[in-house]
Amino acid sequence: MENQWTARPWKVAQGVVILSLAIVVLAFIYGKFIHHPLRIWLADGEWCVSFSPDGSGKVLYGSECDR
Repeated sequence: MENQWTARPWKVAQGVVILSLAIVVLAFIYGKFIHHPLRIWLADGEWCVSFSPDGSGKVLYGSECDR
């Protein structure tokens, strides 16, 4: 039989899971759709990609491109 003491841990776990999913979704939206465009806007539209010998690239903004 379920009472207020046995049902509460499931409610807490459900709240933690929902909050965690919301944080992950918001972090994805920020990283994908806000961070890069915001950095470009702050750098007055200037950005470039610098590649290292191993093939990995790094996005640079503004005066970082002059290096």
